[in-house]
Amino acid sequence: MEEIKITSKTRPSNDVVFGLVFEAVPIFKTAIKCILGEELDDSSYVVTQKENSMDSSIYSKIRFDVYAESDTKIYTIDMQNGPAKELINKRLVYYACRAVGAQRVKKGRYDELKACVISFVFETGSYGSREFMTEYYIASDAGGKTRKYSDLLKIVEINLKYYKSTNDENLNILCEFLKIENNKGLDKFLENYSGSEFGAVLYERYIKVILDKELMEEVGKMEMYQEKMQLRYHTPAEAEVIWKKGENKKAEEIAKKLIGSGMTKEFVAEHTGVTIKKVETIAKKYNKNK
Repeated sequence: MEEIKITSKTRPSNDVVFGLVFEAVPIFKTAIKCILGEELDDSSYVVTQKENSMDSSIYSKIRFDVYAESDTKIYTIDMQNGPAKELINKRLVYYACRAVGAQRVKKGRYDELKACVISFVFETGSYGSREFMTEYYIASDAGGKTRKYSDLLKIVEINLKYYKSTNDENLNILCEFLKIENNKGLDKFLENYSGSEFGAVLYERYIKVILDKELMEEVGKMEMYQEKMQLRYHTPAEAEVIWKKGENKKAEEIAKKLIGSGMTKEFVAEHTGVTIKKVETIAKKYNKNK
């Protein structure tokens, strides 16, 4: 087997890797079973962000890492890296509401709406929670008693930061898999869990995914993944700054090429959007290195 090196781009919790691993139906079904205790029926289908055309009006409007839909329920799992800010809670509620609201209702048949379970796995802990697993519902608070209002919508948070061994072997395997950060961690996972069915399937699928460099590069370049990387946990203002930095870098590369082609500084500034002062700096650096 080709030697592999686990980095931030190839570890299991990387967004692209996570989506490609958990799109495998047996893996997704086992994950849902150990997280929620629910069995996906044979009518379910599972897709990831790399699917370009979806019949579902929900999936086309919300970017989930992995999405599954049965005759009665919609399930999603998203992997979230980095420290979560308050914005993530609003994002979770938005995703959950869109998953419900994007469904088509025929002639008032609200009884046919599919229950939506939105699951997020946090690498370093969700915002304001110190629990390993938390389930949120629409509930009422009457007379000091909490009562579930509806089963139509549920949000599930899993915080790997607060994970400790559980009574569910597959849940332990899932968490240990997502905590792998380097080759040493992978070797330890293989040693401890390759003898279990879920552990062996996860390992085999993971190796297959990260060795397919062409697929990982193709999926990683997709706009929906790029957008997720730009917007993860940032305020709109912070995200705009990050986005502009990326755009400016591209513009400066074009400016450098135009200068090398002999174009005037004024022409370069006009056609790239780079300020004349920055163009002059780029030109000086280019002429110095010629």
